[in-house]
Amino acid sequence: VPDVLRDIPGVDVQFAHPNGRNVNVSIRGSSDYKPGGYNNRVLILLDGFPILIPNSGTPDWSSLPLESIKRIEVDNSPASAQYGHNSMGGVINLITDHNGTDNNTILRLSGGANTTGQISLTHRKKKGDWAYGINTMVRSSEGHRFNADDKIARIRTYLRYGDNKGRSYRLSHILSYSDIGHPGFISSPSYRRSDRLTQYIQGHGFYPITNGLSMSHSIFLNKFDTHYYPRNNIPDDYTDIDQTYYDDLTVGFRSEMLITKWARWIIMAGSDVDWSQSDVDVFNSMYGAPSQLSVGGFIQSKYSIGNGWNFGSGLRYDYRRSNPGGNYQKRIYTHLSPKINIMYTSRGKRAFTLAYSEGFRAPSLSELYLYYESSYGLITKGNPELTPEEVKAVELTYEHPHSDAWYWSISLFHNRYENMIDFIYAIPVLSINREGVTGMGGEFQFKWKPIDTLTFRGSYAYLDMTDRGGAPILYRSKHRGQVNVRYQAALVNIQLGIQAWSKQIYEDFLSGSHFDFPIRELPERIIPELILSREVNGFTGSLHITNLFDTKYELIQDFPMPGRSWQFNLTKTL
Repeated sequence: VPDVLRDIPGVDVQFAHPNGRNVNVSIRGSSDYKPGGYNNRVLILLDGFPILIPNSGTPDWSSLPLESIKRIEVDNSPASAQYGHNSMGGVINLITDHNGTDNNTILRLSGGANTTGQISLTHRKKKGDWAYGINTMVRSSEGHRFNADDKIARIRTYLRYGDNKGRSYRLSHILSYSDIGHPGFISSPSYRRSDRLTQYIQGHGFYPITNGLSMSHSIFLNKFDTHYYPRNNIPDDYTDIDQTYYDDLTVGFRSEMLITKWARWIIMAGSDVDWSQSDVDVFNSMYGAPSQLSVGGFIQSKYSIGNGWNFGSGLRYDYRRSNPGGNYQKRIYTHLSPKINIMYTSRGKRAFTLAYSEGFRAPSLSELYLYYESSYGLITKGNPELTPEEVKAVELTYEHPHSDAWYWSISLFHNRYENMIDFIYAIPVLSINREGVTGMGGEFQFKWKPIDTLTFRGSYAYLDMTDRGGAPILYRSKHRGQVNVRYQAALVNIQLGIQAWSKQIYEDFLSGSHFDFPIRELPERIIPELILSREVNGFTGSLHITNLFDTKYELIQDFPMPGRSWQFNLTKTL
């Protein structure tokens, strides 16, 4: 999934290796400044359900059922007016195939570089008002360098009921197990590994009450059990041999009411509550098992003024209580998040949208209570005195769908962040509130299909972020772009993709000094990939070659990315 998200304009993804634990997702530069940080500001949803791990604010990427994902919805603007504190950097919603009506069985076999093998089986069936589906996947890879291997197994099931009166009910369950190596820095290899058992239980119901009035309710449980341990073949002088355990739990409920009885006015109101707890070894031992309680209520509306004009608005109130356990002080955070937008549509196609939104994020449990010494000697500490982050955002968007064959859009944005939380490299590494950060930029997207067999897609994103206190902004390219060309030939379908980004600066905390971390640069890169595919007699075969020119590069300091790699997929639909 992180590899897929890298193709979305405005979305930046950092990881040590594609199937690793530490993945940082940022929209328009919103999320953390450093690798391995704990200040993720993008809310990741699966079918509308939050799936973030309480202690770190990031998902378990290995547990997400990529084979079942049909589309990805992205909100690039702060979405706190609807979703609350975790969404001040935007929202990514992964939509699965639970609404599909296909009765089929899909078998997919994959193999590739680094002794990678994968098999998945998907079965869907609909009979009358009932539908069910099951997906299983097993994967193994040695990884592109030492201790970058992974073994992953998961099973996803769902049961859905929908009648001709508009009522629908769905229950889904995901069980995932992963055993993954943590390669560490190339200059200081790590022998640490981790295994994790993840479960998601999600229930959703929707039903109309009267004409123009309907209700929906959602309930979920997320459970993450993680164990970090050393490899069997550690050298005698290796010191990072401690085992650590993470036990994370989240339960939540969300209810929404939708009013559509008026011709020009749509209103949605709702509330949600969730409780999470983290019992982990890397928190300060003076605390117990820290927990958080979040309660929120919101109202959204869209009003059609007429003559192509529409006005949207939203308002949400959030209450969040962080409890470190024992008799220690509980922290209370509250916020009111508004959002307004006005849209003008010309001839039912071209659309101008001007939007203003505010967002906030309460400190995560790790930012408050972390106490951890890394294998390279730095102690990282949380800070219970942190205050919530806030952002005020303005965006102007223009969309121009000339025809089915030619479409383009452009967006300009200005985000002003206050009290942004960051872990500052020093002794110890301490989480603090920055004075303030300003981010501004623009995004351009296009799709052009001159003939039926040839399609061009592309995007360009410009980002300029500055710290108003004068501190350097790390790991943020000013320029990012990509082009994708697809040609459907009689013999084989050809798809060529190119990703490019400009240089990034970083603080070299591996320089040997714990008092002075010099600023260095990661150079600009252009990374192409090639996909060849063909369908014959119900079989679909594809060959995916990444990093076509075998370029040596790093997404983050001292973590080399894979060179030229290949993967072959064979899919059969029954």
